Amino acid sequence: MSVIGIDKDKCSGCRLCVQECGRGYFFVNDDDQVFFNEGLKTCNICGHCIAICPEDAILTKGLDDVETYSGIDSPENIVENEKLLKLLRAKRSIRRYKNKKVPKELIEKIFEAMRYAPSASNARAWRYVIMSDPEKIQKLNDEIIKVNYAYMGFQSPEQAQKHLKSIGRSIFHKAPHVIVLYYRIVEKSTVMIGLRANDAGIALTYGMLEAETLGLGTCWIGMIQGSVPMNKEILNILGIKGMVLGAFTLGYPAVKYRRTAPRPPLKIKGLDTL
Repeated sequence: MSVIGIDKDKCSGCRLCVQECGRGYFFVNDDDQVFFNEGLKTCNICGHCIAICPEDAILTKGLDDVETYSGIDSPENIVENEKLLKLLRAKRSIRRYKNKKVPKELIEKIFEAMRYAPSASNARAWRYVIMSDPEKIQKLNDEIIKVNYAYMGFQSPEQAQKHLKSIGRSIFHKAPHVIVLYYRIVEKSTVMIGLRANDAGIALTYGMLEAETLGLGTCWIGMIQGSVPMNKEILNILGIKGMVLGAFTLGYPAVKYRRTAPRPPLKIKGLDTL
């Protein structure tokens, strides 16, 4: 997949691609015409040149999901601010689910939303695994408890498991599906781990918000990523190698919330000087 040039028959010479591309792929020659620098090898396929060109003059190879639609140039008109804010305030972390699988076509929509999440330098290095087998989810639950029972306030894994069973709960809240985001490479640099974690959080948030629009519920499960370094059996159960940086449960909520939850005001410096 790549950007390979400019269709000179379509190009109007507006220079928007020159201004948009931060890597210098587009330039104006001595004849005042816009050209594409084929010699560079640093394109990260961010797609901004494609998105901004009013004439659809950017030539590509293998990029077949580009489209346009009403409102794309004015996103504020696609979803009204008040409606979006209401959705964000209505979203709750769901810890009670119906015993009902989510259809594959709805799960695919959630992954499609995460596909379009931004990432640092458009690296898109994340990978996903979805677990839907109750036995495997229970095994994952048990392995996480093995290294977190003290944090959970218990004296042994067995005590923790017994308590959760007695109240009908689990680490994954008995959700029918668990979606896990991971990276095949285990980063050594704390800076890179931070960047990957930011990317993971954004991508999974895209998926969780998409789930809300489909009548589904989610809950971020931070305990899984903290457990992997202490218990590699978790990776074996997931069938992956690398570094887990996020996960959420997915299913049909078994509860309805009638009001927004209170949240304290943000602490913001500089706002009062505007």
